Amino acid sequence: MMRATSIVPAIMSILGFTAPAMAADISCNGLVTSGETMICSGFEPNWAVELTCVGGTMQSSFIDAFSGDGIQNTPGTVVFSSEDPWTFETSHGIRGTIAATPGGCTDESDAVHDYTFTPTAVPGLSGPFFPFCCRMR
Repeated sequence: MMRATSIVPAIMSILGFTAPAMAADISCNGLVTSGETMICSGFEPNWAVELTCVGGTMQSSFIDAFSGDGIQNTPGTVVFSSEDPWTFETSHGIRGTIAATPGGCTDESDAVHDYTFTPTAVPGLSGPFFPFCCRMR
């Protein structure tokens, strides 16, 4: 007689399913793989939010190119309240939603990307806010 613990893998094997890859276990919020950074760049004025997955924990940075004399990069934290679409808020006061849009976001340089960010709050800026693309690095 087969044990229940051996039945599931046997059924999955017969049906052609495989177990999730280990990378899925070390990703952040099912959005960014460990060691990668998602960059969502705004323009007019220029700014960006970076979401970096470090050891299974998501970190954020706010890149400000519209206040002061130079570009400022401020590290911070991020909290997600939903996934796919991913709704989040950073410690910098950036809020918004990232949606998976495979091949559906074209940036100002006509490059095509797979994620679209729609901000709802950005420090130092008032709406209306328009969606823009995110890229992986």
